[in-house]
Amino acid sequence: MTRGAPARAGVTTVEQRPLRRDAEVNLNRILTAARDAFAEHGYEASMEDIAVRADVGVGTLYRRFPNKADLLDAVVDAAQECKRRIAEAVLADVAPEEGVFEFVRRCISVPSCWRAIISAPPWRTKGTGLGETAPLLEKILHRSQRAGSVRSDIEVADIIVVLMAVRSIADVCDTKSSKPSLRFLELLLDGLRPGHQAPEHDALTVAQLDRILRRR
Repeated sequence: MTRGAPARAGVTTVEQRPLRRDAEVNLNRILTAARDAFAEHGYEASMEDIAVRADVGVGTLYRRFPNKADLLDAVVDAAQECKRRIAEAVLADVAPEEGVFEFVRRCISVPSCWRAIISAPPWRTKGTGLGETAPLLEKILHRSQRAGSVRSDIEVADIIVVLMAVRSIADVCDTKSSKPSLRFLELLLDGLRPGHQAPEHDALTVAQLDRILRRR
C-alpha cells in the first residue's frame, strides 16, 4: 500500500499538468483581450466583450476575475512587469547616452491600458508599480546624465510624465496610418537634452506622482 502511494501521486501530477497549461493559456488570452478592450473603450469595456475577445466563456472569466476591478489590476500588473523588464534590458544592453531615450521609446512601443487606468473609479487601485520601476529608471537616468545626453536637472518623475503624456495621445489619437503621438514623443525627448534653460519650479517627486496616479 505504501509503495503504491507515490505511483498514484505521480499519476495525479501528470494528469494535472495539461490543466495547468490550459489555465495559463486562458489567462494570457484573457489579459491580452482585456488590455486591448481597455485600450479601445477605457474602463467601460464590458466583461462580456473581453470574454468574446479571449475566446473563453463568461463563466471562465468571472471564475478567474470576480469583477472588472480585479481584471484591470491584473492587466496593470502585467504592464508594470513589462516596464520593469524593459528597464532591466536597457541597463544591460543600451549605451548610457541612449538609455533614457531608448527606455521611453520601448515603453511607448508596447500596448497599453492607460485609457482604462485614467477612467477607472478612484477606489480601484492597488498600486502604481513605481516602487519597482523608479529605482531602475533612476539608474538609467543617472547613467545618461553622466554621459552628457540628458540634462542634469531632469528627475525620474519627469520621464514618467513624458511617458504618460505621449501614451494619453497614442491611446486616443493614433491609428495604423497616422501616429501623432510620435511627434510629441520626439518633441518631449528633445526637451530632456542639454541646452535648455532650467525650469524655475521644482520637479515632482516619485511619491507625489504616486499619489496622483492613485488619485488620493
